[in-house]
Amino acid sequence: MSYLTIKTKCVVCNEEFTAKSSKGIYCSKKCFKRNYRRLQKLNSIIIPKVKQIITKDDLQNKNYLSVKESVIYFEISEVTLRRKIKENNLNYVCIKNRFLFLKKDLNKILTT
Repeated sequence: MSYLTIKTKCVVCNEEFTAKSSKGIYCSKKCFKRNYRRLQKLNSIIIPKVKQIITKDDLQNKNYLSVKESVIYFEISEVTLRRKIKENNLNYVCIKNRFLFLKKDLNKILTT
């Protein structure tokens, strides 16, 4: 235990206090936690989630299209496409609750 009385100012609240050692910079545990949380927020890297925009040109080379891709490629509504699926007019493959269509089949049915 030190007999020295070191008067310093707290880094967080700027109140004067007597430090127990020469390295003390916080007046209380509350100020220490407050500064720790602030530093964690400053040092954390926030990566924004950006969705890739699909264009018609990207879909030119694909043979199989999903529902969203076919809506973009053929410029129809998703409701129309789902109605065609329900009427069994379209040939499709269902993989893990995802519908995939051949572009040729879609072209035949949607152009007529």
